[in-house]
Amino acid sequence: MCYAIPGRLVKKDGLTGVINYFGEERSVVIAFQDVKEGDYVYAQGGVLINRVTEREAEESLEAWKELFFALKKTDEEMAKVKRMPGNIPSNILEVLQKVNLGKELERKDLLSIFKVNRPEHLKLIYDTANNTRQKVQGNACCVHGIIEFSNSCGNDCSYCGIRSGKNLKRYQMSPDEIVQLAGYAVSEMKFKALVLQSGEDVFYDEEKLIYIVKKLKEMGILIFLSIGSREKSLYKKLFDEGARAALLRFETSNKELFERLRPGTSLDERLDLIKFLRETGYVLATGFIVGLPGETVDTIIDNIFLTKSLKPDMYSFGPFIPAEGTPLEKEVSPTKDTVLKTIACSRFVDRDAKILVTTALETLDIRARKEALLAGANSLMINVTPTELKKLYSIYDNRQGTMDSDIKGQIEKTLELLYSLGRAPTDLGTQR
Repeated sequence: MCYAIPGRLVKKDGLTGVINYFGEERSVVIAFQDVKEGDYVYAQGGVLINRVTEREAEESLEAWKELFFALKKTDEEMAKVKRMPGNIPSNILEVLQKVNLGKELERKDLLSIFKVNRPEHLKLIYDTANNTRQKVQGNACCVHGIIEFSNSCGNDCSYCGIRSGKNLKRYQMSPDEIVQLAGYAVSEMKFKALVLQSGEDVFYDEEKLIYIVKKLKEMGILIFLSIGSREKSLYKKLFDEGARAALLRFETSNKELFERLRPGTSLDERLDLIKFLRETGYVLATGFIVGLPGETVDTIIDNIFLTKSLKPDMYSFGPFIPAEGTPLEKEVSPTKDTVLKTIACSRFVDRDAKILVTTALETLDIRARKEALLAGANSLMINVTPTELKKLYSIYDNRQGTMDSDIKGQIEKTLELLYSLGRAPTDLGTQR
């Protein structure tokens, strides 16, 4: 099963193009592939990543055709808001009407949503977010693989289970081990995008990272970096070598809280780097931790609006979950509905964004993956890290899927869930 559908490049204008999928046209960036109009191509994250032969494309499209339209029909049906519960506060109806009309929401609108607690009213909010996702984004759902290649980190963040001050067995995969695992994920599991994630580990210097990126570029995939606050010059060189996406959260918009929880770091510097990644041309994923101790609903709303202002391609946020051996180990996680409200509000505020369902949310509640997809989310990641290393990447306690060594089984379960919801496990790019 491919996590991308081949399409025909029908228009090329410099570094941008248009791909046709079964009559639907999507815009893409043509970054480093020598292609011409009429070629069949793969795209991920709105980036054209590889060319494919006409024969291979036609075989894949033939297998996809019936399923593609059947899934769209299922999604359209499931995304309908079918029932209006009684006794809905008038201010919530006004907010949802603004959403349906495509109007921008204000802070007071989001405050109203976060105050809702009745299950039937919450369902209406989540259904409206899902309907918005379907109308604007269609039924495509990104499915990326993630490789956690090192749990060593130079930072001592108060909320993180791999903080430098914690006594923990550390590991660092060699560049060749990373390349070998990536090759297996691409050839055997058919991933078209891989996230390379680690602590802020300077063992991986410019030479090592460029070597890894060059090798993965040869595989014809979207290379997604999640390596923390590193030098701008390094990120620029990695972009020039073929990395095309970056995940870097700002964690919280509260400057005082950020600098208290991340000693020796600055929120302004973090935001400056995130903006630099965007300006460089990276497909940008950013966001925050929901419910950090000391945050309020106002902070979460600030976080949402700050995320939007950074113009990301993908929103990434999950709940705070305490980690043993950290200063916050006795603190409490937010409720599942707080996270689902955050997803829904993010969909209302930024209709065009992809929104990731994080492992942290699944750790909070195993049912939350499905619920998040039905509350406006449309992106997933599957961890392909070897089990013996994955369990050492303990950024928080009891992480979902840590002991599951059957990656192909995880993929099958993910596809089963997506198909049941009418979602295609693909990333088609931006609708025109």
